[in-house]
Amino acid sequence: VSTQSTWDLKRACRFTLMDFDFALSQMVQLCVAPHSVFRASQHRKLTKNHWSRDDPAFVVLQVSFIISATLAYIVAFSPSPSQAIKYLIWEVVVHYLLFGMMIATLTWYVCNKYLLTHGLSHSTQQEVEWLYAFDIHCNAYLPLFLMLYVVQYLLLPILLNAAFFPRLLANGLYALAFSYYCYVTFAGFLELPILRNQQVFLFPVAGILLLLLLSVVVPLNATQGVLGLYFPSHTHTTLT
Repeated sequence: VSTQSTWDLKRACRFTLMDFDFALSQMVQLCVAPHSVFRASQHRKLTKNHWSRDDPAFVVLQVSFIISATLAYIVAFSPSPSQAIKYLIWEVVVHYLLFGMMIATLTWYVCNKYLLTHGLSHSTQQEVEWLYAFDIHCNAYLPLFLMLYVVQYLLLPILLNAAFFPRLLANGLYALAFSYYCYVTFAGFLELPILRNQQVFLFPVAGILLLLLLSVVVPLNATQGVLGLYFPSHTHTTLT
C-alpha cells in the first residue's frame, strides 16, 4: 500500500482529530444516495492525490455500532460467556475486518489486473489503492449492517418462525442486504475514471436472486441458519 493511501496516524490515535459528524452524514447518505459519498473521493484525489479516506472516524463509528448490536443479540439470546465472547470476536474481527480485507484485496486485484483503462503511452499509469477498496467495503457494509443486525433484530420474533412467510421474509432480507452490498461496491468503483466495466461487481446479484428463488422451494431460513451457528440451543427453543 502506497504512503499516499495511508491514514493519518495522528488521527488514528486521537479521537479529537476525527470528524465524527462528517462520518455520520456519510452513513446517512449511503442509505439514500451512495454515489454522493464516493464523489468525495474525487475531491481527495485532486487535493491530496489519493482516493481513500485519511480519517478513520467512519471505521471507528462502524466498529462501535457492530459491538453495540452484537451485545444486543447477546442480551436477547443469553449465551454462555464463552459463546458471547466468541460471537463478539467473530462479528468484529472476522466478519467485518478479516472478511472485509479479503474482499478488498480481491476487488483491488480484479480492478488493477483486468479493469484499468489504457491511458496514453506517455502518461503515468494509475492504479486503484488497496485502502480505497477497503473504504468501499466499509461503505457497503453499513447498509448490510442496518438490515442484518438492526432490522433483523427488531423482526426476530417473526423471522425465527418456521412458517413459509417468515422464511421468505428472512431470506428476502438477506438477499436485499447482500445485493445492496454489491450495488454500493459497484457505485464506489464506478467513480474511478481509471476503470472500465465496473458492472462486473453487480454480477453476484444474479446468484443471490437465484438462491432466493431456491429458498422458496427448499425449507431453509437464513436468519435461523445464521443465528443457529452462534446460539444453537436458543434459536431452536425460539422456533419450537
